[in-house]
Amino acid sequence: MSTNAPSMVDCGKPGAGLDDRRHASGHVRNRSGWDAAARRIIGFSPDGAYFAFEQYGELDAGASASGYSEIDIIDTRTDEFVGGKPILVVDESEESTLTLEQARAQAAAKAAPIVAKYAIAMRGQQTASDKFTFPGEIVGYSDISRLEQISQKWLSPLYDETEVSTIQLDEILANSSADCSASFEDAQQGDQALQGDKAGKALGFKLTLQGQDGKPFKTLHEDKAVPGSRNCPTSYSLSESYEYTPSGKPAVIVVLVQRFSQGFEGRDRRFIAVTGQPR
Repeated sequence: MSTNAPSMVDCGKPGAGLDDRRHASGHVRNRSGWDAAARRIIGFSPDGAYFAFEQYGELDAGASASGYSEIDIIDTRTDEFVGGKPILVVDESEESTLTLEQARAQAAAKAAPIVAKYAIAMRGQQTASDKFTFPGEIVGYSDISRLEQISQKWLSPLYDETEVSTIQLDEILANSSADCSASFEDAQQGDQALQGDKAGKALGFKLTLQGQDGKPFKTLHEDKAVPGSRNCPTSYSLSESYEYTPSGKPAVIVVLVQRFSQGFEGRDRRFIAVTGQPR
């Protein structure tokens, strides 16, 4: 399932050259039909303290057909957005004429001073990938539901000094101020942890790192509450992981999580980047 690559690969360039809390990434609230964002890795800062990536696509059908681009610049020491929120360019009005190329160019221009300030560039390596998630592509309408069904909840990264053998995602119930009852009807409910009273709850996730003995040695992330900007998720899965080891400093890892939710007419996909030190 996992495909390892020796280096980070830039999957697409920006055109012309969210959240109450950090892990709401996927800031665009889809009032439209369906869309599955693609992602572009921007990279790490030389000291590994910052990581950036872009997710982009088009709002199809419904109220707007706007292109959109969201650039997440994350402090890997705190796993928080730089500036408190992602850089987002989108026009959700019915009269929108914003193209995907325009949205990406505008977002790139807004992010450029921060990217330059921290010297963020393509460094590090991709350590694992589920190639069937097609992270670098805007997935078509007819494939989104199938993509959600076949996506996996574990990755097996290249085994190195971090001693991470498996990255495991588990779906959990977490507090929610939004009424997400309909999303549970759409979600698959085979996990015992998701049984019981779901009033005031939404689907969240827990991300753990496991050693070769199969035992978790670190919880990289665990939702306590699910922000409304995640749009009542129906499922989560893992797409890929990256690692960068600055000179004389501990390694930093990034795990890209897919978040699926119900749009106006079908499923939507967004990416959440979870960052931190494995050791």
